[in-house]
Amino acid sequence: MLHSKGRSTGGLPSKTLPSIKYTKKVEITENRVIMLPDVSFQGAGKGYYMFVERVARQESPMMQIAVIGAGLSGLATTIALMKRFHQPFEAWLIDAQDAPGSFGNGPAGRALTSEPARDLSVIPDRPDDFADWLKSSLLADGPIASLRGPQDLHVPRALFRDYVMARFSEALSLRKDIRIRTFRGEVRDAIPQNDRVRLRFREGDRAEFDHVFIATGFGAAQREADSWREAHAAADRLSQCEDPPALTLLGNGPRFAALLLDLRASGYAGPIHIRAATGSLPQPHGRGHDRASFGPPPASRSLRDAFHYIRRECRTAENREPGQWQSVVDAASLRLSAVWRNLPQKERNHYRRHLLHLHRHFSTRIARDTHRRLVAELETGRTQFVSSRLPAGPEENTVDCRETPSASVLARLLGVDLDLLSVNDSGSLLVEGNPLLGLSLVGTAASSLRPGPFVFAETVRQAYRAVLDMQRHTFALASRS
Repeated sequence: MLHSKGRSTGGLPSKTLPSIKYTKKVEITENRVIMLPDVSFQGAGKGYYMFVERVARQESPMMQIAVIGAGLSGLATTIALMKRFHQPFEAWLIDAQDAPGSFGNGPAGRALTSEPARDLSVIPDRPDDFADWLKSSLLADGPIASLRGPQDLHVPRALFRDYVMARFSEALSLRKDIRIRTFRGEVRDAIPQNDRVRLRFREGDRAEFDHVFIATGFGAAQREADSWREAHAAADRLSQCEDPPALTLLGNGPRFAALLLDLRASGYAGPIHIRAATGSLPQPHGRGHDRASFGPPPASRSLRDAFHYIRRECRTAENREPGQWQSVVDAASLRLSAVWRNLPQKERNHYRRHLLHLHRHFSTRIARDTHRRLVAELETGRTQFVSSRLPAGPEENTVDCRETPSASVLARLLGVDLDLLSVNDSGSLLVEGNPLLGLSLVGTAASSLRPGPFVFAETVRQAYRAVLDMQRHTFALASRS
């Protein structure tokens, strides 16, 4: 139970979420009044409904589960719970700012997905689910479907949001034995206590759960909505200047690419500087890596041997598919999970400190059309890379749109030494090799501790593995009792 202090814990104001209709209801529990949102989602020409049920006055017999993060990772995890966890439960979707699905709102919703439709299914055993949804919902009998098919399309993120929420609603409609709640609050720490996990929020509230999934994406310090809002505010301010200074963007991932192109499409003509450690653009997608094959990974427990293996296999694969090095790197990422299992903690820490950033850079992909437009923008001279060592300009003219998940933020949340922390294939968090019971890590947060592949399909696979692992642990506890 959350110990409320009588203030509202509802979602964001409706004016910031145009695709969500809010109504308010009052719930009285233990002489406390809490305002909760009833949320009705509309999208893709059909209505679907997500509800927030009233909290019972007594302790609920249902299993209590928290999902920290209401973005794509959190929604994928909640869908996996509804599909694969076969016990009654109450799930809390907790986010510091955003309501579920808000990643597709405003200018960010107009940006194209960084991955093609073939890689964006929320159902792992139906990899073409999003492409099929596009075909049946929007492209049926149309020229795109007949000439090309939707698998390779990069669509507006608002459209992808509609698909995710449609699958969320369908999964929810089939489970009459669960409750889904939303809560807006910033989690300060997550501490296992006996067989439960205690969450403490910034406001001082506390709640205890049987299991907690951490699916925070890129963390509270690098929120996507803040990047878009700050960039457009800075552009509006600088447009009023007769000789405006440069607007500086920090980062060079898909968010930076979408934000830069949106600023230009909105009419901003002032100079833009890009400050990034790599000093280069994110790479476009290749043709796909289905045909790439790799030999068995080394049994060595050395990071050096592991990367010699990856380089050797990449060279062999690239010779088979000349000019498709992006696809080869993507395929190599799939092999790193197998290599990772053999590495001791010391070697894993070395990778995290010195190689993770470089690996992420060469693994990040954007739509080929987006890459072409970025190259054309750089050729105009209005936008240019500058040294990452140069001092930043005035803070109000600098926008942080980096997309690097922070392992240190995760370590502070858990109250453990970062060098002792790791995550296994099932998403279980480990300290010195011992699991933190009741805690799982999903999505880009997990990639701050281990190598990729850094793709949405891997986030979905992580979510389902984590849910199945939690189910096995729950059954084991029930058997012992």
